[in-house]
Amino acid sequence: MKEKVLSLILMMCVAVNLVSCSLPISGQIQGDSEPTTIVYLTVGDKPTNGQTEKVIEALNKILIDKINVKLDVYYISWTDYLEKYDQVLEYSDEQIDLIGTSTDWLDAWKNVTEGNFYPLTEDMLKQYCPETYASVSADEWESCKYEGNIYLIPENQYTQWTNHGFIYRGDLATEAGFEEGIHSWEDMTTFFKYVVKAYPNVIPWDADRSSTNSAQGYIVSKTDFVPILEITDYGLWGAYKDDLDTVVSPYYEGNELSSFANLMRKWERMGVFGNPEETSNDYTTGFYLGESACIEHHTNMYIEDRKPNMDIAQPGSRAMFFWFGEERGNIVRTSILHGAMAISARSQYPELALQTYELLRNDAQCSRLINYGIEGQQYILEDGNIFRRPDSYNNDLDSITLNFWWGRRDDLALLNSARDNYAYEHLTRQYEQSAIDYPWEDMHFDMTGYSKELDKINVVCGKYLPMICYGDYDCTVDEIIKEFRQALKDAGFEEVTEYIQSQVDAREDKK
Repeated sequence: MKEKVLSLILMMCVAVNLVSCSLPISGQIQGDSEPTTIVYLTVGDKPTNGQTEKVIEALNKILIDKINVKLDVYYISWTDYLEKYDQVLEYSDEQIDLIGTSTDWLDAWKNVTEGNFYPLTEDMLKQYCPETYASVSADEWESCKYEGNIYLIPENQYTQWTNHGFIYRGDLATEAGFEEGIHSWEDMTTFFKYVVKAYPNVIPWDADRSSTNSAQGYIVSKTDFVPILEITDYGLWGAYKDDLDTVVSPYYEGNELSSFANLMRKWERMGVFGNPEETSNDYTTGFYLGESACIEHHTNMYIEDRKPNMDIAQPGSRAMFFWFGEERGNIVRTSILHGAMAISARSQYPELALQTYELLRNDAQCSRLINYGIEGQQYILEDGNIFRRPDSYNNDLDSITLNFWWGRRDDLALLNSARDNYAYEHLTRQYEQSAIDYPWEDMHFDMTGYSKELDKINVVCGKYLPMICYGDYDCTVDEIIKEFRQALKDAGFEEVTEYIQSQVDAREDKK
């Protein structure tokens, strides 16, 4: 009898252990053990005002209570961010678990093919990220797969428009004769001419001269070119809307780049960009201070940040937006992988990392903290889902930097009380009339065999495109374009183009 009792006790212990192993790790299961630190990597300059640490402290109280986890943040600074980002993922021995990523601006597929992201199974996601898993459709999960494994978790529940354009002072545009706003590059030229003449102490466009968004912006405004965003940061390759199966590059052939370069040379001689030795490194602040008449960014940044802040900083300025592609209605909906979350292949705690992401994305308290900060300090809540800044709020002293652009949800988002909803709805109506879905959402361009060529091409673009974008060279426009294209050819541009075309052809063969 005694042996039977012992045997029964042993069987019960085994059963309990098996049940315990099948459950997600949680604070209750871990008992009184020390919390596990999960490191979240994001892009942004590390904050120095002490407010972000307070938010993380509040966030960690929830995470410790629910899953016995503490969050830490690893920042990739904006200066040369893509190069730093890839280097950290490839070579760093530091602990990193959650990685904010993107297929169109953060080399997500490159890091997948290089083995820097953890392969996720559907069973893992169902167990450790059940609410997230259920919110992503089967087709959306397919877009996140490479060779049968899921590597990315998409930001598919958040509506955003990330198409770029010029944010300009509407009050000055009205003075210049554009009562209904600016709607072409020719209008922008006339506007800049007016600013140069009427406001000699104002920089027409205090541009970040390392940015080359304007080149792509001009091309999509004057043609129906749709860039492939995953291959280099410049959108060098793509296709025209009437033949999306043929890979082309207006940067390498055609007249559009020359037309753009001629216009930028004209702007440079007009004084549009100001004196590079005198312009500020903080272009947005200069705009807020009234030192410039135009900056460049995307729709969501214009609506949610720049316009509301400009209304406060320069009352009556009526910041407005001329979007790249407006002239031809050439616009593409934002990919669900413009923001995505990955797990580091080196993470020691992939399951806990998934559980942490599940809470950051879906728990209302966690979502509010990581996206907006602490109520009463970073924002005041009104009418349930509207936030406004406290009267005493100072951006330098009170702002937070967690940049959680990889798992936001519309139904948990707060509306900015300072947002101009009329301007937003006016823009989005235009967008919806013309927008197409990103044509290559289902493609994973595997460029591992051409990494050396792409590195050379990036170096060429990094040298020549800023010069072309700001008219900063001594030779003629024709000479700089010819020199640029020859350098691209020497770097292997034609071979890369042929390979990209072969991948598009292979996709078509599978259909």
